Amino acid sequence: MDGSSPHPAAHRDPGPGPGRRDLLRLGTLLAAGGLAAAVPARADTATGGGGEVTTTYRGHSPYGFDQWASVGFDVPDGVRRISVAAAFDPADGVLDLGMFGPTGFRGWSGGARREFTLSGSDATPGYVPGPIGPGRWSVALGPIVNDPAGMPWQISVTLHHGPPLPEVPYDVLPAAVPGRGPGWYRGDLHLHTVHSDGGRTADRLVAAARAAGMHFIATSDHNTSSTGLSWRGNVPADLLVLNAEEVTTRHGHWLAVGLPQGEWVDWRYGPADADVFDRHVRQVRGLGGLAVAAHPMTPAPGSFWEFGLDRVDALEIWNGPWTLDDAANIAVWHGLLCLGQRIAGLGNSDAHGPADAVGEPHNVVHAAGLSRPEILDALRRGRSYVAENAGVAVDFTAAAHGATAGPGEELPLALFEAVDVTAEVSGAPDAVITLHTEWGVMAVARTGGDGRGRLHWRGWGRGSLFARAEVRRLKPASTTLDRLVAATNPIWFHAAGLAPHDAGQRTLVAAVRAADGSWGRHTALPGVRGAPAFAGVGASVAGLPDGTVLTLGLGTDGGLWLTTRKPEGAPGPWYRLTGPQGQDGGAFLDAAIAGFPDGSGEIVAVAADGTLHHRRVTAAGTASGRFRPMPGDASAGGRAGGRRGAVRAAVAALPDGSAQVVAYGTDGALHHRIRRTDGTWTGWTRLPGRAGAPAFSGQALAVAGLPDGSAQVLAVGLDGTVHHRVRRPDGTWTGFRPVPGAAVPTTAAVAVGIAGLPDGSAQVAAVGRDGTARHCTRGPDGSWTAWARIPGPDGRGALRAGRIAVAPLPDGTVHLAAVATG
Repeated sequence: MDGSSPHPAAHRDPGPGPGRRDLLRLGTLLAAGGLAAAVPARADTATGGGGEVTTTYRGHSPYGFDQWASVGFDVPDGVRRISVAAAFDPADGVLDLGMFGPTGFRGWSGGARREFTLSGSDATPGYVPGPIGPGRWSVALGPIVNDPAGMPWQISVTLHHGPPLPEVPYDVLPAAVPGRGPGWYRGDLHLHTVHSDGGRTADRLVAAARAAGMHFIATSDHNTSSTGLSWRGNVPADLLVLNAEEVTTRHGHWLAVGLPQGEWVDWRYGPADADVFDRHVRQVRGLGGLAVAAHPMTPAPGSFWEFGLDRVDALEIWNGPWTLDDAANIAVWHGLLCLGQRIAGLGNSDAHGPADAVGEPHNVVHAAGLSRPEILDALRRGRSYVAENAGVAVDFTAAAHGATAGPGEELPLALFEAVDVTAEVSGAPDAVITLHTEWGVMAVARTGGDGRGRLHWRGWGRGSLFARAEVRRLKPASTTLDRLVAATNPIWFHAAGLAPHDAGQRTLVAAVRAADGSWGRHTALPGVRGAPAFAGVGASVAGLPDGTVLTLGLGTDGGLWLTTRKPEGAPGPWYRLTGPQGQDGGAFLDAAIAGFPDGSGEIVAVAADGTLHHRRVTAAGTASGRFRPMPGDASAGGRAGGRRGAVRAAVAALPDGSAQVVAYGTDGALHHRIRRTDGTWTGWTRLPGRAGAPAFSGQALAVAGLPDGSAQVLAVGLDGTVHHRVRRPDGTWTGFRPVPGAAVPTTAAVAVGIAGLPDGSAQVAAVGRDGTARHCTRGPDGSWTAWARIPGPDGRGALRAGRIAVAPLPDGTVHLAAVATG
């Protein structure tokens, strides 16, 4: 190949030509003003000097956002150039512009331009040079009208006659950078140029990418293929350039990455066009490309994703400077991972103008080489992590049975097999490293002032579907209390007894331990909206003085649900709690509930961004008010703005109506505080660890109130050992001591619960690393019984679970809620 290609006479159109019906297909779907075809009336035709003929068309578009129209015109033989100019009042809205010829797509500029031209040898950026063939042409219109009276507009089309113009060939982009073998490569897949609404030329974009330390980039201008046809003598030899398009529909944007030069993907469809979106995704995949949902949770018209997140290859979980939208992207992505859906998470800068930094963020990909097929294959499989800039590095691995896996890889585990997960971080000073599974945050570590830090966590074969790591800086962004520094794609585990990707088997079950110590049969809690069972990743339970039981369920999507069971009654319907900002469908990482002597309850919950919130529950079992941020203390691992940053939390009620709260902070330490009876709060106190250690770090916790006004805390250390300590009624503490028998491998724990009984004893439940649920009792005198298995659903064997909680009732019974795993 000689490295150049003539301009195609017309781009290959993957579907039918741009007929009126295609352009207006969405019209019947509109709720906002409907979609009316613009039927322009020819106003004037004027013949100018030099063989120019200008025709002006006038039309009117109704109020609305999701509408398409076209202005059709005939081009006779001998025309060498077409120029188009639009006129409208910006106060009425915006008029997106594009062009189609007799054989297909010829360009799109959206609302970035009001005029353009194209010929066989040149074209306005966003439009495709090539022969002007005779036949039916059309100016594509996308009116965005904010005036209820509509928007009048006019389109002037000038046909230029003359001798044929020479075609100018474009350079073919190399498919690989020579001499680059297996390794980690950095790249930004979402970049704009002057061919849409960007401010950089291709040359300046390449220079910015080099300066940012990128090894590859993708040019992804809105709805046009012209960028890929503009390379002439400036193709870089040391930087892999991927051709892409940001397919900008009115119902969400997506990146078609890795397209052949000149390939175009249509954007004129909506979610109701069931097979159209899927057809275009198949088009991209068939060409070896990647379909990526761009900034899916951005709450702006046309940007919010409406096509289904399970229909793409990857999600853009971080887009440009970190905002609350990105936090929502990660929360939604994590929910999909909890369902076992293998969708890669990517991060890109979405840089438009010179003021936008290229490569902040970007993807760090482990690929077999620096080539288009190898990079795209690695991205598709999730063999990557997202980094804030080129100075950040994360070495994330999981090791078991002599094998090691990294992001995007599988590490099959046997039932009782331990797995060691490690994240080595550099280039991130004073940041927090967190390890996430579908059960929540399992471990926390910090980096030092030199930017280096190490996190290690030992899990169990049955314990998790996956593990992934995040690095965050506890420094507020514009809309969040922290900033993401890096996030890895997950390492996948095949847990025995739980089919990979089938998180639906993780259901909430309930059981009762009678006052005589016998266990009743387990029952699955009915699901939401008639589902046979509640599929979730977290559970908490509280008992009220009248015998009512409140159960809190954390769904696989991060949603928090509450159900009430009255004495001698069946559980009531689930009620979904609104999010921290009062929004429906809020996402949470962890939550707990406690019952109080006045018949009310209190919920503490960790939001998706790590902020700790609390909320009351009425005696009727309904949530009152809304979640409110819990006041924090920066000296106790809190965050700027006075809010506490947490990864796990638990709450308990005392007989006087006060509340005891314990939480693992984002500093990795265990903290405690009290809500007084008048509703005010004490500050956070860091609880010291064993043997004089300044702090206790761990992966699970629970707290219970006792009739004498004391509180008992359970905390699982990073080694899985269950520790116990007591806060006496006078406010003094005992030290942490291992629960007898909790250091042996079968009872090293991943989850715990504790309930204080009326006789002063405490019932303790734990899930071991082997997935088995066990319980023991601490007597009023401080003595402990031996651990015993909690019976399984059939009354025999043992309960298999991932999370567990217990709560007392006045009659001495203990109610259990657990996430069963088989």
